[in-house]
Amino acid sequence: MRIKKSVIVVLVLVLLGVAGIFTSKALKNDEKPIDNDGENISLKSDTPKDNEPVPNPPEPEKPIEDEKKPQIDSVPLQEEIADTYFDDAVFIGDSRTEGFMIYETIDATFYTHKGLMVDTIFTNPVITKDGEKITIMDALAKDSFDKVYIMLGINETGWQSSSLFIKKYGEIIDSIKKINPNAIIYVESILPVSEEVSLNHDYIKMSKINEYNDLLKEMAKEKSVYYLDISSSVANEQGYLPDDAATDGIHLNKNYCDKWLQYLKTHYIVEN
Repeated sequence: MRIKKSVIVVLVLVLLGVAGIFTSKALKNDEKPIDNDGENISLKSDTPKDNEPVPNPPEPEKPIEDEKKPQIDSVPLQEEIADTYFDDAVFIGDSRTEGFMIYETIDATFYTHKGLMVDTIFTNPVITKDGEKITIMDALAKDSFDKVYIMLGINETGWQSSSLFIKKYGEIIDSIKKINPNAIIYVESILPVSEEVSLNHDYIKMSKINEYNDLLKEMAKEKSVYYLDISSSVANEQGYLPDDAATDGIHLNKNYCDKWLQYLKTHYIVEN
């Protein structure tokens, strides 16, 4: 009997030992046992041992900043600036800018000529300098201006090629940049005409003016210069020049030249 009991005890001990071995292996094989909520639990402790250096947390990645680009396509509405802002400015344009020069008293320089276009600005000697007639582009090379305002395009609406118009306009911008790289260049929108003019004139049509203005906006972005939507300050709800704005439906009277100037005095760029 004692022998049998001893044998039974030994067998029990052996069975218990085998069970323990299988349990240990099971725990080793499962690195992340599942808890009661079904979530994985790590068996590794996050607490560092004594005298073990604590690793620094990884630094968050810094976002890559885009290159700072000026908001060329938009000149913000600002508080009205003094007339002295235009003391170092030159205005380039055709007869409409000539009218602006006559009616307004700002102390700016005006390089204008009736019928001036984006091609003749390079070729027609219409400015007198030192007793001789020279082109507007040559006159610009003899002077230094901090701001350049350009309004051209009404006479070119009769051109068949819109691409040629914007190409020549772009050449004007490029030339001014070479002459004075630091100048602020403003491209003024082509002013609207009256509905009567648009309906009856041989080639001056609002559809063409709007097309050209869209091209000017895109060119301003490409050339990194500033587009000024002067038209919005003088047009009526239909986009035409109001009947009381000009006796001929094209050239602005003083009241509307004042609106033009007011727009310039509240839409400008100040650079250090």
